Amino acid sequence: MVSRRPRAAARRSRADRRTWGLAYLFVAPTVLLTVVFSIVPLVMLGWRSLHKGNVFGTSLRFVGLRNYKDMLAEGGGRTLGVTAEYTVAFVLLTMLLGLGLALLLNARVPGTRRLRAPFIIPLVVPAVATALIWSNLFAPRFGLVNRLLSGLGLDEVDFMSRPGPALAMVVLFGTWQFFGQNVILYLAALKTLPQDVMEAASVDGAGGWQRFRHMQWPMLRRNTLLILVVTTLTGLQTFTQIYVLTSGGPDGATRTALYYVYDDGFAKFDAGRADAMGMLLFLISLVVTGLQIAMLGRRDDRA
Repeated sequence: MVSRRPRAAARRSRADRRTWGLAYLFVAPTVLLTVVFSIVPLVMLGWRSLHKGNVFGTSLRFVGLRNYKDMLAEGGGRTLGVTAEYTVAFVLLTMLLGLGLALLLNARVPGTRRLRAPFIIPLVVPAVATALIWSNLFAPRFGLVNRLLSGLGLDEVDFMSRPGPALAMVVLFGTWQFFGQNVILYLAALKTLPQDVMEAASVDGAGGWQRFRHMQWPMLRRNTLLILVVTTLTGLQTFTQIYVLTSGGPDGATRTALYYVYDDGFAKFDAGRADAMGMLLFLISLVVTGLQIAMLGRRDDRA
């Protein structure tokens, strides 16, 4: 009996090693791809942001934090402000629309089931194609929006050459493009809530607002913070609609951080400033995401 136990333990140990070895084998490709395409480029970005040179990485010379100083002095500060304005408006609109429409679709109102598909269309249609459609809709003289304004007796608005309307246009386009994602996420979260509890509250006389405020919303807070993280990162990384609709204009009013990276890196060939903005955008995204996750952790501890 004594000799059998070490043998059984040895067999279990070999089986465990084979199991863990197989697990590491399956995980290895993902880890390798993450290192090659995420961690290594990030390290290179941080290193290049401290050097002056071209986009090909040749003739680099160390300049320390000078690229960051030049970037902020050459419109980078204003660009970060525009990015913040766009992100705040984008997050508020997509979150509110996503939650409101998800509640409507979850309310079992007749005919609402047919409305689910249209929310997915902006997510699957190429962003460049939809941006071109929007540019025609908001065209100065012949666009549908200005024709409607003229038909209502209102003055036409040149969305392409005025800072305020231009920023509002790209915010509306971004909201239209991505709010369906939040509808889907919120609707999936609502489906996980205990329906028997909701029905019992309805039988007890609780109205729709009372059920939402005291029952649905507290149970949706965790999902809301996770959706907030995804939506915030999407807003901070906006590029396509800016590139197609306004090219950062007028006068830099819609130039976001990623467009600044593209413009300085591939149009002006100042890789140092572009790398500095890219690294700063990464750090801002990291801090914002960390704060939101910390909020999620504190709420879980209180619960």
